[in-house]
Amino acid sequence: MLKTLIERFTSLEANDTEDDQIRVHAQNVAPSSIKLESDITQTGERWAKTLFFADFPAAATPGLLDMLTTHPSADIDISIHASPRESEQAIRQFERAITDLDATRREKEQRGGASLGATQRRLQEHKEVLAQLTDGSQRVFEVAVYLTIRGDTNKEVKETTNRLQSELMKKRLVTKSVDYTQDEGLVSNSPIAKDTLKQTTPMLGKAAGALFPFSASTLIEESGVLVGYHATTDAPVVMDRFDRQNGYNILTAAKIGSGKSFGTKLLNLRQLAKDPDTILIMIDPLEGFRSLSDALDGEHIVVGGSRGLNPLEIRETPAHVLRDVPDIDPFSQRFSSVMGFFDTFFAHVGNGLDKKERAVLGTTVREAYRRNGITSDPSTHGNASPTIRDVISILAEIAEDAAAFLDSVDTDAADPTKLEVEKWQERAADLRMAMRPFMGNGEFSNLAGETEVNISGEKVVYLDLQQGEADREIALMMQLLFENVYQRAKETDKRVILAVDEAHYLMEHEGSLQWLDRATRHSRHYNLSIHLITQELKDFFIHPRAETIANNCSMKILYRLPGLSEENRAKLGLTSREAEFIRNAKPGDRDRGYSHALVSVEDEGTFPVKVTALEEEAQLIETPDHTQNDGHGV
Repeated sequence: MLKTLIERFTSLEANDTEDDQIRVHAQNVAPSSIKLESDITQTGERWAKTLFFADFPAAATPGLLDMLTTHPSADIDISIHASPRESEQAIRQFERAITDLDATRREKEQRGGASLGATQRRLQEHKEVLAQLTDGSQRVFEVAVYLTIRGDTNKEVKETTNRLQSELMKKRLVTKSVDYTQDEGLVSNSPIAKDTLKQTTPMLGKAAGALFPFSASTLIEESGVLVGYHATTDAPVVMDRFDRQNGYNILTAAKIGSGKSFGTKLLNLRQLAKDPDTILIMIDPLEGFRSLSDALDGEHIVVGGSRGLNPLEIRETPAHVLRDVPDIDPFSQRFSSVMGFFDTFFAHVGNGLDKKERAVLGTTVREAYRRNGITSDPSTHGNASPTIRDVISILAEIAEDAAAFLDSVDTDAADPTKLEVEKWQERAADLRMAMRPFMGNGEFSNLAGETEVNISGEKVVYLDLQQGEADREIALMMQLLFENVYQRAKETDKRVILAVDEAHYLMEHEGSLQWLDRATRHSRHYNLSIHLITQELKDFFIHPRAETIANNCSMKILYRLPGLSEENRAKLGLTSREAEFIRNAKPGDRDRGYSHALVSVEDEGTFPVKVTALEEEAQLIETPDHTQNDGHGV
């Protein structure tokens, strides 16, 4: 029997000079042994069953067979054979069909048939297709689709087949077993691309095209790390986050439980394995990164309570960055960050800053830097940084005598009016009172002095925000930590990954968006890859500046997003089929073995992938002490 099957694999029409190559090819793809039964075949030590598609829906939507190529629990081979009909033959067939339909229509009109409307629609559709065939804009193909299901046992294959056939029937795809010709089925569904069964169905070109997967290309960068395997072809997708022309930032989004936390930890673990000198810093309000940090013996810093952080801290920018990026303005960026912090704080304690309060506070902050000898000149940024205590002290001076203060900070300005002085003093006093949480034993007194979070010299750092309670408090601390890490990234020549979970907290206010926008745009100059992770993708599209931040992420990894709107699909630059993939993406779990994700890499393309980990990797990412509530694949 095996000899007969190999002969069928090799019975191709070919020139004599190609016969030997064809025979070698066929012998390589033929099974090592075969045992035929009426409706199933044992090939070597495994079992296989081949089906053919007997009927298709009247209207085929793109990606009709994608559910097979990305099926969570089946070892499947699928082949599509499409041969064009001769154009004149197709035209004559449609003309005869139109004549028959027209006769049927007239008969139903005379008898008053209930299905007259359906016949009229079919007649109109046939006329439209005939017009397309005649002008050459459409062709008819003879299409055969074969499906082979494999498994370790006869029972496993038959159970999988029954489940697949039921799922296909929901899409009006009818499959039948090639009973008593399973050997012919193996040949027709083999890599030699020969259809020996000829179980064809006529299709228009667009319908035939809908059968093919939406993406077959892949990305393999030698300097990169494995992101996952192509969901259709199983080809590896290998990406180097630090080899992008437009920055190294990544945006990851997914509904909770879809696999984003697991996939993010897996990607960063592989980056550290690839480049041990990379520094990984994780900011996390919900302990999602705790397990990876513990596995890598990272420095675990609980942020909150008494540990000091200085929102006004400024660090020197390396000379090579100033030289290579002449338009960079570190002081303006730092000032924007500080004002963003105060925007979030005043929203936390009240209704935010109005324009006049912001003007007074902005002038006060600049004066605090000036008194420490810090200006827009980068050479002054090594001086000791001012603190919020300095800001509060200067506000007290303004509240006491604004006229003297205004004269001292702007000697070229016209003398302020009495009304202006009164308004400055009033607002300074109000601001100072509102900043009482920074004074004494106030809830934010740890933010009034010097920074006590030291991440210098550490390879893996986990900044744990578990003490944060209110959303605004978490947002405030995340802004500070983000900026603290950003400042220190300037000081090292190593690559730095800053992974920020629940990144939607950074989207709170216009002020924070402004400095975050600058940070993402300039991060490449510091070899910094900012990795923003969120379950609230819509927060990146509620404001033009937030949308800019998303666009500044040259890589996007999108897991299951069932609620993705058409508007946000367009903003992400996804096709309808790509959007449909992530709306219906499989979440990760151990039984399935992987989670789906759509990986978009600027200037390279978009790739549907299965994110899966080796057991050894999974054990590092998810320790028994820290069970994750996010889906995963192993």
